[in-house]
Amino acid sequence: MDRICYDINMATISSENPTRTINITDPSHILRIIRKIVLYILLILAVAWSVLPLFWVFVSSIKPDSETYAFEQTILPQHPTLQNYVTLFKVTRFGLWMRNSAVLSTGTTVVVIALSAMAAYAMSRFRYRSFEWLGRLTLLAYMMPPIILVVPIFFVLFKFGLTNTLMGLLLVYTGIRLPVGLWMLRSYFQGIPIELEEAAMVDGATRFQAFRKVILPQALPGMISTGIFVFSVTWQEFLFASILIFNSQKQTLSAGVATFLSEDWIYSWGVLMAAAVMISLPLVLLYIFLQRYLVAGWGSGAVKG
Repeated sequence: MDRICYDINMATISSENPTRTINITDPSHILRIIRKIVLYILLILAVAWSVLPLFWVFVSSIKPDSETYAFEQTILPQHPTLQNYVTLFKVTRFGLWMRNSAVLSTGTTVVVIALSAMAAYAMSRFRYRSFEWLGRLTLLAYMMPPIILVVPIFFVLFKFGLTNTLMGLLLVYTGIRLPVGLWMLRSYFQGIPIELEEAAMVDGATRFQAFRKVILPQALPGMISTGIFVFSVTWQEFLFASILIFNSQKQTLSAGVATFLSEDWIYSWGVLMAAAVMISLPLVLLYIFLQRYLVAGWGSGAVKG
C-alpha cells in the first residue's frame, strides 16, 4: 500500500513539474551564449593587457644583453640568466635605495594612518562646520598637481635645513598623503555605529579607550586598505625624491633607477628590467597577502560612506 502511494505521489510531482527542455535554436538562448562568449573574450583581453607588460619585463630581466640587442628577437630567452640581478646589486646602490624607500614608505604609512584615524574619528563624531571646511581644504591641496608644490616645498625645507634628508622627504610625503588618508578613513568611520562606543563609555571606558579598544578593531579593514594605498604611492614616488634629494646614497628606488637612463645612453636593458621587477615585487606580494582586507576596506567605505 505504501509503495502504491509513493508511486502515485511521484507521478503527480512529475506531471506538475515536467522537465524543461532548452531549444538551442531559440534566438534568446543564442543571444545569451553570444553575450557570454563576448564577455569572456573581453575579460581575457583585459587580463592580457595587464599581465603581458609585466611578463615581458620579467622575461627581459633574465635575458642576456646579447639576446636583448639581437636582430631576431624571441619571446622566451634562449639562455636565461640571473646575471642582471647580480649586476644590479653589485654595480649599483640598489640595495641602499630599496632600504631608503622601505623606510620612507613604512614611516609615511604609519604616521598617515595614525593621524588620519584620529582626525577621521573626530570628523565623523563631532559635527562642527569648521571640520568640514578644513577637510575640504586639505583635500583641495591633494588635488593640486604636485609639480606646482615643488618650489614652495623646496624653499620651506631649505629654510629649516631639511633638504637632502630623508626626514624632510618623510614630512613631505606625510603632508601629501594625509588628506586622502583622512577622507578614505572618514567614510569608513561614519559607517561604524556610534552605539558601540556609547556602550563602552557606559561601562566605564573613556572616549579614547572606546576609540582604541572598540572603534579601531572595527575599522581595521579600512585602515589596512588605506595603508596599502599610501605605501604603494610612496614606494613609487619619483618627483619629490628626484628634486629634494641630491646625494645618491639617500635616493629612493624611482630616483635611483632613473640614473640608469639618459638621452643617449642606457646602462643595460637587462639590469633596468631587473630593477623594475625588484621594485614591483614587494607591491605584488603586499597586494596578494592583504587582498581580502583591501577589498573589504574599499567596499565598506563605498557602501557605508
